[in-house]
Amino acid sequence: MLDSRRTFLKRTGGMALGAAAFPKLDLSRADEIRTASEKLGNIPPEAAARDEDFWYHIQKAYRLSPKFINLESGYFSPQTYSGVEALCKNTQMINEIPSFYMRRMQGKERREVTQLLAGFAGCSPEEILITRNTTESLNNVIMGMELKKGDEALWGSFEYPSMKEAFIQRAARDGIVNKIIEIPLISTSNEDIIKKYRKSITAKTKVILVSHMTYLSGQILPVREICNMAHEMGVEVIVDAAHSWTHIDYRIPDLDCDYYGASMHKWMGSPLGTGILYIRRNKIKNIWPLFGDMNYDSDNINKLGHIGTRPCAIELTIADAIKFNNSIGIDRKEARLRYLKDYWAEKVSEFPGVIMNTPMDKERSCGLANAGIKDISPSELVNYLYNKHKIFTVAINAPDIKGARIAPNIYTTLKELDVFIDAMREFCYS
Repeated sequence: MLDSRRTFLKRTGGMALGAAAFPKLDLSRADEIRTASEKLGNIPPEAAARDEDFWYHIQKAYRLSPKFINLESGYFSPQTYSGVEALCKNTQMINEIPSFYMRRMQGKERREVTQLLAGFAGCSPEEILITRNTTESLNNVIMGMELKKGDEALWGSFEYPSMKEAFIQRAARDGIVNKIIEIPLISTSNEDIIKKYRKSITAKTKVILVSHMTYLSGQILPVREICNMAHEMGVEVIVDAAHSWTHIDYRIPDLDCDYYGASMHKWMGSPLGTGILYIRRNKIKNIWPLFGDMNYDSDNINKLGHIGTRPCAIELTIADAIKFNNSIGIDRKEARLRYLKDYWAEKVSEFPGVIMNTPMDKERSCGLANAGIKDISPSELVNYLYNKHKIFTVAINAPDIKGARIAPNIYTTLKELDVFIDAMREFCYS
């Protein structure tokens, strides 16, 4: 152990992010995925989504409990086995040289991870901050914006509670006005959704909060068009991308938003406690930090990252998740997730009493969807699926969306979805 520590210290004396910090995928598994990917060639993502041999190699990268079928990727997605190993190695490495690492290495290595993440997201490193989750990212923005009494914030009733509550707190503290839009999403076209936002903007509207993909049903909202419209009217836009980040294929600048937050422990498969905050470069100076920090200029996004001692091993392991996602290709990943959703939804939607709470159009949904049964409470359906068939998912009981949120992932097999389809058939015909 002493020799290995000396070797490590010698290696890290002249370079950052050594093998322990950026571990490679398990060689045999990485070779399998690489070979399978090369075998696919340049076929379209939609064709790759149906190649079960390729996805078999992806599924083998995970080690999941055989005790139940997990169709709840919306809370968070598991790491690959190589990701878990990377996290353990990073933890062990930092634990062996604790204060030395924190005082002499962590800053440089975090900057290198941030650069890697910025390249993955399509942004400048100066616009990106690693956080712990979407809530932390967006609370930095919502609580840090310069809003005064009478200023209006516009958001939909379908937004995530933590973000709504942040704006409600701003109203209680500063007297801002929250204008809440009621939109029956599934029955409203994208054009009408944009018009609804436009109609709700007044001379006092300063900011819009909008989810890229709603947590209730997985519906994709026309965020780019909303941003374009809002900017024409002098309004800033905050995007909650908790469920769209690495779920669908885009880069952050594609959305043309001002502020953006997501959780990397959801569809990206980073360790629990990793998030991303993006702020357009010229907007950073306008945001006050949640925690006091005098070490950075007002236009440096790192002023928002002072949370005390950081979980460095977790942050380093983001690198492994980036590598794994790149080995698949986000375009292929999106196509596979949509294929899995279509596989079960097209069958289940034909059963008597089933209500699909998610539009099936390609541009309006991907891998996450919501299905309910008429006159059956979401809890009853979810408990039936788990208690009788060991299928785990989550009940959604919103005013206009009531059902089970079904969220398979790239580790989900068609055989597992067949079990879910049979369970739904049994319930509907019993």
